[in-house]
Amino acid sequence: MLINSRYEAFLAEQAAQKWPPREDTLTAFRLLLTGSSVSPMEVARIALSCQVTDANPIPEYGDLWPVLMAAVERFPEQTDRLVDFTVALQQLPNYDGEMHELDGLAMHLTEFTFNHADHAFNEATRDQERRGFVNANLFTAKLYLRIPRPNKFGVFIGFGSQVLRKTLESAPWEKFHHPRIEAYIEDVEEDWLYNKLRDEELEVIDIRTLNGFVPAAAVWIEYCGKEIYEKTGSLGQEIPAWDKWTGPEGWSKQRWAFWKKRFEWISAVTALDRTTRKIATNLVEEMTRIEQGEDGII
Repeated sequence: MLINSRYEAFLAEQAAQKWPPREDTLTAFRLLLTGSSVSPMEVARIALSCQVTDANPIPEYGDLWPVLMAAVERFPEQTDRLVDFTVALQQLPNYDGEMHELDGLAMHLTEFTFNHADHAFNEATRDQERRGFVNANLFTAKLYLRIPRPNKFGVFIGFGSQVLRKTLESAPWEKFHHPRIEAYIEDVEEDWLYNKLRDEELEVIDIRTLNGFVPAAAVWIEYCGKEIYEKTGSLGQEIPAWDKWTGPEGWSKQRWAFWKKRFEWISAVTALDRTTRKIATNLVEEMTRIEQGEDGII
């Protein structure tokens, strides 16, 4: 299929949603994906061209974010242009906090992107979902690096800390009794349904979910490693269930060292794909270079 045909098929899918985006949004993304001669800033102006009326004095642009992140996940060749577009949205004057602080995007990422569950045994959709999640992490890391500092956008590297902690501080496969799962399925009467629901819950906490999470975590070390190594202070909500780290809360070199040891451990886990183990080995080497004073940003 021709590249433009892929993009048109994507836009047709978006238009066919139960709650489709505005026509301005579809026009903007058509130009963004197929009109390389149109600048991201001009596309941003088109995307934010909803007219102010008495009935709608403050236009809402929440329909941008689902289309943006769907494009991010599907078209990695467009990552840099999609980042440019998002930066342009943030820089345009005369728009409320949804754009200046990208609150709407942060909310969408929280609710729909970084709540990712890896379905390790679903061969029909697993690889595509994993690629999409890595693409989303790459977009978010690049966006974070593009926005001037200091700023209010620490939330974006907070998504990175979430992925790193989920990957390196959570090990539910080490437990053999899961009260949450037991409570979820205890009232199911039919054995076949009980077993099905149990297996679905166990799938997303299997050690092989690391085959999906390690490549996503790698993005943050590769692009933001130097900053992460030097960073202190809060890294966001500390989740008690992610209990492999027992040190103090927040960013620290001690936590970095722990993450490095966890990557070393991952590199030797027989149950994981060889590609995953190789990524972990490379990350240990990259983290060592950062500790020795090399840049750590691609």
